[in-house]
Amino acid sequence: MNTAAIAPQFVHESEAQRQFARVRMPARLFVKIDGTMMKFPVADVSAGGVSIHLGHETLRQGRVYSGRLVFKIDGFDFAVDVNFVPRNMGDRGDRCGCEFQDLGANEVSVLRYLITSFLSGELVSVGDMLNTLSRENFTKSRKSKATQALGFFASARAMLVSLVVMGLGLIAVTFIGYQLWQIYFVTTAESAMVASENIPVRVPKDAKVTTLVEAGEQVEAGQAIATFDAPMLSYVNELVGNGNYTVEQIEELLGQSVRGTLTSPCDCKVLNLLPAQDQYMSKGEQLAVVAPTDATAHVIARFNFAEGESLEEGQSVTLRLPGGKTQPGRIESLFVDAEAPNQPGSAINALIRAQEALPMESVGRPIGVTVDVFQLDAVDGLIERVSQI
Repeated sequence: MNTAAIAPQFVHESEAQRQFARVRMPARLFVKIDGTMMKFPVADVSAGGVSIHLGHETLRQGRVYSGRLVFKIDGFDFAVDVNFVPRNMGDRGDRCGCEFQDLGANEVSVLRYLITSFLSGELVSVGDMLNTLSRENFTKSRKSKATQALGFFASARAMLVSLVVMGLGLIAVTFIGYQLWQIYFVTTAESAMVASENIPVRVPKDAKVTTLVEAGEQVEAGQAIATFDAPMLSYVNELVGNGNYTVEQIEELLGQSVRGTLTSPCDCKVLNLLPAQDQYMSKGEQLAVVAPTDATAHVIARFNFAEGESLEEGQSVTLRLPGGKTQPGRIESLFVDAEAPNQPGSAINALIRAQEALPMESVGRPIGVTVDVFQLDAVDGLIERVSQI
């Protein structure tokens, strides 16, 4: 026997089996035909259709009929309105298979519940039926994944929005990274100012003062900075202590005044000046601050004492001048700011020299100082030592 010539026949189960299971249940179908209500016994029922016994009546195939399918449940008649179409007739013509048409969600839910309960052997009650009708038995249809191709302008707009969102995300990540770096790897001075070698000019006596120069002006040694007019009263105590004067002579001295001049102690630049025009000033009050022309500006910075471990002499720092300009600098010396000698301090002061000379106009002004924990010089030295090994 030659079995090679026999081709095997494979049939998918969906082609050989019914889509809806038929169940024989006690039910009746009422249909109004030509004005007369007809009652047909139900042979079996499924979620897709019903089979009925016609008896001596006939139904036209392909025609849509409206009827009412009545089930006996818990002593009550439960009716489901259906539209159906006769599809096939039995060999004897007394049985007709009908297909349901346009069933609603409630009708489908009821039929499925009745069939499932009947097949599983569960009792059907009115309460369960009402519960089935009150809940949502169908899910919403899924959205189609197919998308229509975008036009040129829609594509350009989508790309622009994506770039803007990506840019904002990069900015946010950069900002967060910068803030974390500043917190964990950068030491910032609590306060700092630009200083230099300077000489204060003070009023020698209680007097009316008139300034002769302006702040920022260059003056030579011995040049007049201001004049003062002091009453002789401020000299009375000294005069009385140095000689014998009568009351008449003292009264005569009280009515007189002494005019003097305040001069520059060196070839200097006037850093700070209190402008005055016949303004009364007390003895010892500071009128101006001058700095020698050969003096250089430096920075005095104050750090938290707990951050002293990360500070070293010779360490590089970053100076932030007013206006946002930055400049590198280096720590020349460190000393503890203590309230009393030989006592632990609460802060550390650092003397810093800028890589480029700071303008003398910035003396006395605040300045920002930051120290990076990871120094580039140290990294370069480590790389050099590793390369030598």
